[in-house]
Amino acid sequence: MTSATHWQAVADVWPLAHSSRFISLDGADYHVQVSGEGPDVLLLHGAGASSHSFAGITPLLTPHFRVISPDLPGQGFSSLLPPERVGLASFSDYLSALLKKLDATPQWVIGHSAGAALATQFALSGPESVRGILCINPAFNPFGSVAAPFFSLAAKWLAGSQWLPRALASPSLRWRATGSMLADTGSSIDPIMSRCYDTLLSDPDHIAGTLRMMAGWDLPPLLSRLSELQQPIWLAACEGDRTIPPSRSTSAARYLTHCRTLLIPELGHLGHEESPATFANLLQALIVSTQS
Repeated sequence: MTSATHWQAVADVWPLAHSSRFISLDGADYHVQVSGEGPDVLLLHGAGASSHSFAGITPLLTPHFRVISPDLPGQGFSSLLPPERVGLASFSDYLSALLKKLDATPQWVIGHSAGAALATQFALSGPESVRGILCINPAFNPFGSVAAPFFSLAAKWLAGSQWLPRALASPSLRWRATGSMLADTGSSIDPIMSRCYDTLLSDPDHIAGTLRMMAGWDLPPLLSRLSELQQPIWLAACEGDRTIPPSRSTSAARYLTHCRTLLIPELGHLGHEESPATFANLLQALIVSTQS
């Protein structure tokens, strides 16, 4: 099943489906949601998610901004890419090409988990429009420096599997995978969002895309360049996050020149889905801080 075919099967019930469109780039189709008018805000989801993750935040921002939320390559309803085309730098290039098609110049970026790393990679690639980045439970060092090489090797091995994505997407395993994944986040999300994750995990291409993304996420070169960023970077870590401990989420602060760390009580790894207003307000505060 192609990504577009998969989309047609769920479009009637998918959050903010009215704002969805498909854009073809370099032989691949990208699903992106665009809504609102005003300065551009770019929303980047984490590994294993899609643009649906920002369905709660988007309506809070659209009165003042044009909000652009893409499914990253191989995730959600965007085309699966071969492993050799997957990585932080290449994803940043795809993102730049996608935004050019939309005639978009993001001033503000919100990145969740792995999407936070991509947000900083994107800012380093040269778009002068980016004025600030809000990172939610950022995955700059998700496994710790000691364990990271072993997890990277495991991810590369799993990403090369042809049968694993199909096995995990089978009905007999999927309900367990969805329940386990959501429980491990420390977040309590509503049934609509849970159903979205179950839909994504029914697609072998989405699972393969997630594994390839994890395998291709080469973080040390990014960390070595973070000090080049002159924009304010806010690191918001939820205290209930069971996926990435808050201390690890905020550990990248030592690499950043203009950084603020914030601890958000009670919420988990999907805190922006649990309490969208909390993070919409943080973005507004970040914007105000740059104007003083």
